[in-house]
Amino acid sequence: MKHSQPTVARSTALMSVATLISRVTGLARTFVMAAAVGTTFIASAFSIANTLPNLIYEFALGGLLNAAFVPLYLLHTAKYGHEGGNRYVSNLLNIVVLVLGVLTVLATFFAPQVIATQTFLAQSVEAEVTKTAIYFFRIFAVQLLFYGIGGVVTAMLNANRIFVLPSVAPAFNNLLVIGSFVFYMILVSTDSQFALLVLAIGTTLGVVVQMAIQIPAVVKLGFKWSPRVNFRDPGFIEMLKTGVPMVIFMVGMATSFTFRSNFSLVANDPSGKAILEYAWTWFQLSHGIIAVSLSRALFTEMSRSVAVDNMDGFRHFMQKGNTYTLLCIIPLAGLMCVLSKPIIQMFNIGAFTADDVAMVGLVLSVWVIALPFYSFQMHLFNVFASLRRFMTFSLICTGFCALQCVLYAALSSPALLGLVGICIADIVYYTITVAILLVVLRRYIGVIGVRGMLTSTLKALAATLAVAALIWLLLPNFSLWTGPLGGFASVILYGCAGLTAILLLYKLLKIKEMDLLINMVKRLFARA
Repeated sequence: MKHSQPTVARSTALMSVATLISRVTGLARTFVMAAAVGTTFIASAFSIANTLPNLIYEFALGGLLNAAFVPLYLLHTAKYGHEGGNRYVSNLLNIVVLVLGVLTVLATFFAPQVIATQTFLAQSVEAEVTKTAIYFFRIFAVQLLFYGIGGVVTAMLNANRIFVLPSVAPAFNNLLVIGSFVFYMILVSTDSQFALLVLAIGTTLGVVVQMAIQIPAVVKLGFKWSPRVNFRDPGFIEMLKTGVPMVIFMVGMATSFTFRSNFSLVANDPSGKAILEYAWTWFQLSHGIIAVSLSRALFTEMSRSVAVDNMDGFRHFMQKGNTYTLLCIIPLAGLMCVLSKPIIQMFNIGAFTADDVAMVGLVLSVWVIALPFYSFQMHLFNVFASLRRFMTFSLICTGFCALQCVLYAALSSPALLGLVGICIADIVYYTITVAILLVVLRRYIGVIGVRGMLTSTLKALAATLAVAALIWLLLPNFSLWTGPLGGFASVILYGCAGLTAILLLYKLLKIKEMDLLINMVKRLFARA
């Protein structure tokens, strides 16, 4: 398996660069959004309405595609050749268009009811939040269709080890949304309604472009579309069977997301949803750049190993994913925790006030504690999916979503912890589910390398805590300029120095996986 390590490292480095481009443009998008709407009711309405098409898509088909497409596509290609794989994809694509087309029409017509799912617990929520969210969603609903087409295209490219283009495609989406917010700021003072329309249309066009930019790569693979639709196709039926546990999982995720949205407004009306959205952008940054890139490459390799009944190969890639996910994410989570205020300070412009900086910074500093467990759970998502044991994964995660929602209700009261209570609920949820999933996984496949993983993880945690504590002591006395520029300078200076120090401590502590990490970092900078 040594020959596979450079392949995974190379794929991960390339994807990390591509994802970094997408995330940087995503940060620019968030920066422009902060300047345009801050944490006002428009920001909360936009966040609610813009997240729902993606949530509905994931609930209806997206999660199913993520879990089942790659293994089944590879099986069909191995069994029936390239033409068989094409028939499978073409039929699936047609079904996706039909199903999501119907859902798009229904979502548009029942927009008030859909938006109500995100606000029903916040009885005192400002009427403007609901009204504006409904207006946005009637235009955003069509995104469902393009998310579906893009999901099939991305999955096919990943199955053929084409990772870079799908990773960089969101950057084009972000650029269009940035332009839309810029036009909104220009127009809002003269015609606020037209400004909202421009923002809504531009945001939707971003999703269309994100999908369309990947089409030429699929054509280059030799894919030929056919209008044939066959709901009795064995591949589609197998996907539906696989999809039963995915539907269960998505019910849990949709439920927790709905309760999180509702209790964010209960905790802080009308800004709660917007505050979480700004913090979530940074929460997802580290996960997206490192964990998602590594996970995609390993998912393909694990699925290929299972397809040819090579369990030693599967265990090899699974164990590498376990350790590397934690070694990469723990330092980033620690640095983001201690640098949360200067990170959010970068948004302190326009409608984003100093009070917003303090509140979002506090939420981020607590929420990132959950980040290593969140990234690890997403890695185990792929592990169980490639093993075709996803029902177990979904039942465990969905079952504990009930505890997560109870904790949201118990901890998010403004009189108790407010929005911080939502963060603590997530920490508890991801920690418990990861621990149980590892116990179950060991029963399925035997040795999973827990001892080695724990040893490396504890060393990584010790190195991160030491550096983070030093930055925490230095930052108040050696803070740089105020405002966005000061925040940016502090993040760059302390972030780069802190990350370098942690990697040096990794070396001193003799973390055995350090060589591949260094190789990944070298490739990352070389490609950049």
